[in-house]
Amino acid sequence: MSIQSIDPRTGDKFGPIFAPTTASEADQIIGAAARSFEVWSNTPGAERAKILIAIADALDANVEPLADMADRETGLGKVRLTGEVARTTFQIRSFATALLNGKFISPQLDAAVDAPLPQGHPKFMRTHRGIGPVAVFGASNFPFAFSVFGGDTASALAAGCSVVIKAHHAHPQTSLLTYEIALQALTDAGGPTGLIGLGHGHDFGRAIILDSRMRAGAFTGSRGGGRALFDMAQSREIPIPFYGELGSVNPVVVTESGLSDVKVFVGAYLDSLLMGNGQFCTNPSLLFVPENTGFLQEVKSQLAERDALPLLTEVTKTLHDKNRGILVESTGAIIYEGKVAPAIGFFSSPQVLATSAKGILANPRQIDIECFGPTGVVITYSNMTELQGVLRELEGALVGCLFSAPSDFSAPSLLNTLATMCGRVVFNAWPTGVAVTGGQHHGGPYPAATSPLHTSVGIQAITRFLRPVTFQGVPDELFRATTLEQLPT
Repeated sequence: MSIQSIDPRTGDKFGPIFAPTTASEADQIIGAAARSFEVWSNTPGAERAKILIAIADALDANVEPLADMADRETGLGKVRLTGEVARTTFQIRSFATALLNGKFISPQLDAAVDAPLPQGHPKFMRTHRGIGPVAVFGASNFPFAFSVFGGDTASALAAGCSVVIKAHHAHPQTSLLTYEIALQALTDAGGPTGLIGLGHGHDFGRAIILDSRMRAGAFTGSRGGGRALFDMAQSREIPIPFYGELGSVNPVVVTESGLSDVKVFVGAYLDSLLMGNGQFCTNPSLLFVPENTGFLQEVKSQLAERDALPLLTEVTKTLHDKNRGILVESTGAIIYEGKVAPAIGFFSSPQVLATSAKGILANPRQIDIECFGPTGVVITYSNMTELQGVLRELEGALVGCLFSAPSDFSAPSLLNTLATMCGRVVFNAWPTGVAVTGGQHHGGPYPAATSPLHTSVGIQAITRFLRPVTFQGVPDELFRATTLEQLPT
């Protein structure tokens, strides 16, 4: 099936038609990645850093055409997309800086101890090597930060891996433009041929997960698609790690002490909920608020003034509307709605669905559905028993939030409950916005991610693609020749 760009504001197709990558072409791309890995994995960290910086510089130099094309394909807006390019190149440079500082690649020395067992042992030098060629699947909602040269690609390259990327069908032209800019910069900087490769179509995605030359996979997207790829990765004769971020239903808890100005709070809630038209995996999916605070009346008033914005694709809109219908039917929620959606393009009116914790407790599974788009669920509660009862039944999530006074007696217990189910716990702030920093964790218990131990954002993301190797008793001069790594001082 051919792939073509579609303007989500009008539903019109535009630009070239992309044919799915053939099996023969996929074999060539994977073969080139396997060959380049042998070179790249033995390239010193400082050289890898230089090439990563060159790619970041090239993307920054082309921010205007990149943002223009992405806006036509996604409808996310040039301001948002310009900022996303900057976030993407900041992350690339962060990995380069880590390499230059020796993080993750410098060996750890455990000096020999001349003593009887168990105290005595020979010298150990623990190192890390790139795991091998990595399959990366671009996400629809972040055409730069989680796509062709987003954090997965950048962290894999920093680790010494080659990368084969499946372009997302929602932005094929943005994918190709990003790839061409990065490839030219990589080539000009002296990077090996075949280090990054790009393909299109579902069959190509299957090929890069199942091919025996590929050694890991990284994915950001839906639970259904990510789980299918994870199962393929595990079904191989030699299974491989698959780091999938599969979306999330994120709980935000508000106590009475955390709700001082209802009008201001509702405005901030709607800003977070509708950021990117609700197409963030970190949006405030479930908002728990105390009963009888006037919160819902304020939601009704403010939401009525919010515009309907385009969703990324027709499939995104169809799935969103279907899941919203299921939530309404299963919960019997009261519906508050924004402005009417235009008749053309991929629009849905923003809605907030209101229900009670008491009703949800009878069947907590009814709110596990991720409604990826402009829909939020507000759940009112009358006491801590109701609130904790629902929270403890929720699935794993990427992020949870607590709005509360620090002195609130319930705060420690609620933070602990959120920590058992979330990869990131936020205090008195909204979940949208994921800072690129060493302390970040963007992951969580399944189904938020296939591995709760790893992050896809921040420099720690590199650890997904580094394989530990320990050298025992190897002389220093031979160790240097084998690894190209500097010995600890």
